[in-house]
Amino acid sequence: MMFRRFVSLTLACAFLAGTAVALAAPPAQETCPPEPDPLSHELMQNAQQQATDRGFLWRISRDGRESFLYGSMHAGRSEWFALGPLVEASLSRAGVLALEIDLTDPAVLDALRSAMQGPARPLPSALMQSLRLAWAAECLPEAALAQGAVELHVMQLAVAQAQRQGLFTLYGGESLLLMHSMSAQRPVVGLESVQTQLSALMARDDSEAATMVSEMLAELQRPRAARSLERLAQAWAIRDLKDLEAYAEWCDCLNTPTEREMYARLLDGRNPGLAESIERLHAEESVFAAVGALHMVGPQGLPSLLKARGFVVTRML
Repeated sequence: MMFRRFVSLTLACAFLAGTAVALAAPPAQETCPPEPDPLSHELMQNAQQQATDRGFLWRISRDGRESFLYGSMHAGRSEWFALGPLVEASLSRAGVLALEIDLTDPAVLDALRSAMQGPARPLPSALMQSLRLAWAAECLPEAALAQGAVELHVMQLAVAQAQRQGLFTLYGGESLLLMHSMSAQRPVVGLESVQTQLSALMARDDSEAATMVSEMLAELQRPRAARSLERLAQAWAIRDLKDLEAYAEWCDCLNTPTEREMYARLLDGRNPGLAESIERLHAEESVFAAVGALHMVGPQGLPSLLKARGFVVTRML
C-alpha cells in the first residue's frame, strides 16, 4: 500500500496546493503537524545558498526544437526552495511551463474547490469514526469532514504526516517553478484536465471509496510508510534514478490485484495522455514539462513514451 500512499500524497499535494481552500486548523499544539515557515527573503536566500540541481531532467529533441522533461516532487523542504543551475537554465530556455494541471487557471481552481466542498460519500459508521479520530489527531477541523470526497480527506491526512517529516506543499516543485515562470512572464499550461486527474484519483463508487479510506488509514499507522516516503524524497533530492526505478522492488506496494490496478490507473494510465500533450506543445514552441518523478520510470514512463514518438531523449540530471 505504500505506492498508493505516495501517489495519493503527490496528487493530493497538487490539488491541495491549488485549491486556495485553507483548512483552518486550531492553534498549534505540540502534537500537531508543524506548519511551514512563510516564504520570505531570508528563507529564499538561505535556500539559494544551498542551491543545487535536484530531481530528474531530460532534454527531448525533435523537428529542430529542444524541450525539457523534469521529474519533480509535489512537496519539499525549505532548503530545496531554489532551482539548481542546470534546471534554471533549462527553464529559462523554454517558452512555456507545463504542469500536470494549470494551477493559475481560475476554472481549474474552481473545479478543485468543488471536489473538496461537494457532497460527502457515505462511509460505514465505524470507518467514519476512525477517520474522525485520525483527522482530530492531525489537528484538522472536524466541520470539514461534513463535505467533500472522503478520498481527498484521507489524502489530507497523508499530507499532514508528510509535514511531520518536514515535507510541505508550499515548498514543492510546482510552487518554485510557478514563481520563476510568473516572474519571467512565461506562460503556464496544464498537460491534462482536472477531470482526468479526478477520474484517476477518486473512487468509482461508495464501496471503492470505503476501501481506499480503510487501506490508507491502516497504511498511515505503519512505521514503514514514513521510511518509504523519506527514501523516495531522498532519491529525488540526490537524483538517484536507479533507486527510483527499483521502487516496485522495495515499496512493498504491488502485492495484490487492487494495488496493481491502482498503479496502472494513477501512473501508466495517465502517461500516454501526458506524452501526447507534451508532443502537441513541442510542435509549437519549446516546453519545460514538470510532472511527478514516478511518471518517469519504466517502459511506460514519459522518457520511454516520448522516445517511441520520435524524440531524441537525453538525460541531463
